[in-house]
Amino acid sequence: MPNISEKQYDQLKPWFKLKATEFNQLGYENIQVDDIYRYFKEFSWKHTVPPHYYQQIRDIMKTTVNHYFDFVALEAQVYKVSSLDEINFDDFL
Repeated sequence: MPNISEKQYDQLKPWFKLKATEFNQLGYENIQVDDIYRYFKEFSWKHTVPPHYYQQIRDIMKTTVNHYFDFVALEAQVYKVSSLDEINFDDFL
């Protein structure tokens, strides 16, 4: 996983917040800033973080809800869940 420094996170946090707000306005109110950050850290920028700030912002702004839910679906497949009773389906609404 790439190492996103605290300084980089602080610079990108307003953009993560803007994207979370956009998703919230689309009706996905459970998606928070930390979820967007985790999406980029663990999925979109898993191997490399774009070297330039404008490229990082472009990646954040072009991300759609479908991109985020691809990550969530993959995460659900990777982590073993013994039964459906353990899944909180409210997170997906």
